[in-house]
Amino acid sequence: MNTCPGCAKNFEHTGYAHHLAQTINPSCAAQLQLSGLFPESEDGDSDSLDGGDDDFDSHCLTEFTGDYFGYYDEQDLERPDDNHDEPPLESDGEEEEDHDAALEHGWERPADPVQQDIDSGAERQEAEAPLGHQPIIEKFPQRHAGAPVHHSCTTAFESYKNVLQGAENVWAPFASRIDYEVAKWAKLRGSGSTAFSKLLAIDGLHDALGLSYQNTHELNQIIDRQLPCRRPRFKHEEIIVADEAFDVYSGDVMECVKALYSDPKFSQHLNYAPKRHYADANKTIRMYHDIHTGKWWWSTQKELETKKPGATVIPIILSSDKTQVTMFRNKSAYPVYMTIGNIPKEIRRKPSQRAWILLAYLPTSKLDHITNKAARRRTATNLFHACLRHILEPLKVPGKDSVAMASGDGVVRRGHPIVGCYAADYPEQLLTTGIKSGECPKCDIPHTELGSSHFPVNLRDLDAILAALSLECGIKPIFKPFWLDLPHTNIFQSITPDVLHQLYQGIIKHLIEWIKEACSEAEIDARCRRLPPNHNIRLFLKGISHLSRVSGTEHNQICRFLLGIVIGIQLPGNLNNARLTRAIRAILDFLYLAQYPCHTDQTLVLLDNALTRFHDNKDIFLDLGIQSNFNLPKLHSFRHYVHMIKMYGTTDNYNTEYTEHLHIDLTKDAYRATNHKDEYSQMTLWLERREKMLWHDNFVQWRLVGDLALQERSPPDMDYRRAIKMTKHPTVKRVPLDLIMQDYGATFFTAALARYVVGRNQPGLSAAQLEREAAHIILPFDAVATFHRIKFHAIDARGFRDSSSTVDSVHSQPSRKDKRGHTIPARFDTVLVNEGDGGITGMNGYRVAQVRVVFTLTSKAMDLLFPAGPVKPPAHLAYVEWFTPFQQPESHHGLYKISCLMRHGEHLASIIDVSDIRRSVHLFPNFGAVVPREWTSSTVLELCSSFFVNSFSDRHAYLTIV
Repeated sequence: MNTCPGCAKNFEHTGYAHHLAQTINPSCAAQLQLSGLFPESEDGDSDSLDGGDDDFDSHCLTEFTGDYFGYYDEQDLERPDDNHDEPPLESDGEEEEDHDAALEHGWERPADPVQQDIDSGAERQEAEAPLGHQPIIEKFPQRHAGAPVHHSCTTAFESYKNVLQGAENVWAPFASRIDYEVAKWAKLRGSGSTAFSKLLAIDGLHDALGLSYQNTHELNQIIDRQLPCRRPRFKHEEIIVADEAFDVYSGDVMECVKALYSDPKFSQHLNYAPKRHYADANKTIRMYHDIHTGKWWWSTQKELETKKPGATVIPIILSSDKTQVTMFRNKSAYPVYMTIGNIPKEIRRKPSQRAWILLAYLPTSKLDHITNKAARRRTATNLFHACLRHILEPLKVPGKDSVAMASGDGVVRRGHPIVGCYAADYPEQLLTTGIKSGECPKCDIPHTELGSSHFPVNLRDLDAILAALSLECGIKPIFKPFWLDLPHTNIFQSITPDVLHQLYQGIIKHLIEWIKEACSEAEIDARCRRLPPNHNIRLFLKGISHLSRVSGTEHNQICRFLLGIVIGIQLPGNLNNARLTRAIRAILDFLYLAQYPCHTDQTLVLLDNALTRFHDNKDIFLDLGIQSNFNLPKLHSFRHYVHMIKMYGTTDNYNTEYTEHLHIDLTKDAYRATNHKDEYSQMTLWLERREKMLWHDNFVQWRLVGDLALQERSPPDMDYRRAIKMTKHPTVKRVPLDLIMQDYGATFFTAALARYVVGRNQPGLSAAQLEREAAHIILPFDAVATFHRIKFHAIDARGFRDSSSTVDSVHSQPSRKDKRGHTIPARFDTVLVNEGDGGITGMNGYRVAQVRVVFTLTSKAMDLLFPAGPVKPPAHLAYVEWFTPFQQPESHHGLYKISCLMRHGEHLASIIDVSDIRRSVHLFPNFGAVVPREWTSSTVLELCSSFFVNSFSDRHAYLTIV
């Protein structure tokens, strides 16, 4: 074991030599100049030069503040010049002057790196203050941009009605509402076609329901012959590559664009022209969210307007990804999806809104008949480009010269369909751009500099690549890239950030592996098993060290507690844990900031700062011997995030996570509906019938309800607000007070309730007066009704409450037995309580508390306890035990440290209004170097004395716990 004098860190023999060769620490770098000149000492922790050779002339060296002490072998240190002897210890003045002159122009240790601190809460709050507020909007200066050409006589629904036979019947072509609803269920929700036919074959069922079809075949004939097709039909074609024919199933890309653009469900939401959004009235701070607020649309619009005013840009977003359609037999499909950027991202990111459309199924041949691997890869690449070139060919003329496009409301504009974004994972990005593996698909940075945070980079030169397309340009030999002649398209700019694969399945995956290698896996798993439960935290009670084939969802769940399990953990060689926690905190900050649905120039600085902090601290993984370099393309891609957000809006415009969901609806479900023989023709037919039923369902709703009212555009939803939802009836109607204290742990329930009653009836009393008055309160009941759960629903930017999903919840439930007689431990969650002056973000005015009981009083008890109060207390109250107030966050990891608030060995408790609870809050136990093995997930809140407040439990926590 060797100790570096510059940083006092311990290394193995080879690790120490590598450390000296790679380090950027000036003290460590100085050892290359001082090899063999320092004395040996057994004190490996000394920070000064004391105890060295008294005769040594310190003026011969630049000032050094590292650690000189340690044990070394001769081969551990490289000498700068083996041909020179050591300088003499004494010399005359003339030689000293010559030596000083040489030092003036000679080697000088680098400047100490500036350690960038975690952005303070005040800085973050100031930067994020404009988010979620209505922006100042600057329209495109030329008024003809996106302007209508003329208005069609009919809307899309009216045109559909004119084509539909028997349209006087609302349910046509079906006989009745029952006839239609059964058909819709069969095609959208029902089981297989055979099962449905057997269901209708039940004697008397068909006549009882009055159906116009007797089996699946007859229903399919009605759909095929009588329902108009509003989305393009698939066609089967053959693509010839290397003298071999390959099957491609695709829809006409222009018809797909028109189908999305003309869908009446989207007509009132479409964006037709670019806009600049600002966070301030002086228009100095840009705001970016939807794609039309980015710089790409603005510059493209400007380019088109110089040629012919009145253009409407239709940004096409493409995504391709091969996926498995069977668990066994290795059967795969290769779908290509598309959408248009005119549709707001709030609609595009919901698969149920059908704003994405299946463009094609590409060939999945493995080309096993080509024995040469290089030739096989080359053929696969050319096959991909040949297929997409054929599919996207119809975009070239309208993209350049425009085409008349009618939206769902019948307004016609001059549209230019232009490929703007290509969303894909890293292998697909390489295939799309033709770049070699290990390189960046967007810029010209060398592979050996991918880990650098400052190496200058430039977007790849499209003109040079089109002119050469040779190996010398770092491009694979592609015969004709599909993007070769696409107007206004630069494929190297169009490649967008990919949060799923670059972050969750990329660097986060690497980071977890590095942590497992650096720390004891047993200790990591022990900490995972002892995290307290929370609505937003998945507990990995078997640990995370042995997980295999971890999905993006699971990496997302691990990120929520990753920082908490490394705080204070012991590292090999007793290395300082601070750099590890700073590096992890920086990556998590980048991860959460990168997913903001709205950004400003100021918040993008926060994103850049997070990446800088990781690069400042990443050498901890070199010092631990885990990594030898950081030349990872996915890590390098982080340098492009700020630029791409400014160009195309926030990352939720083009996240591949959304297209991964499309695999289920448009590929896997379609495959399961086939007999697995000649599956693509069956899959495309199944999808066409499904699309017809979905479009017809929208038409029926329009016939019944009419046109929807025009909705006002809202600012980007930052998900700040929550609404509490309590069940109509209590979980337990009557719990005696002695059980409240015994089973729920509410030791001072009656005293706390008495103080609450006095404080409510007589506000303004001093603490001593309140205690005296509370001693005279007699509770007129011996039991209360309790609730075991508080739910929270999200409120969007327009103030609408989404009751369909629970975004947060708080449990307060004593231990109980399940159906098999097993004991389920008690669970009493911790919450963030507004003490009266808490804001939307920040910790001022908030305190953490543990909820023991959520209860309600009878109306009779309310009348007796609060007879003359100006305002009746709320229906739901909670008994909570307090934690200490918030102080400054810890410097290394930026989390708030709190502890249980005790007095005379007992918890301080109060009764509060449930409405004062802002949200649940997850706490990291302060594990120390080694977690006590007697702690468990269900008891850690009782046994541990201090905690860190988890601001990564979900995105709402990260936004608000600042």
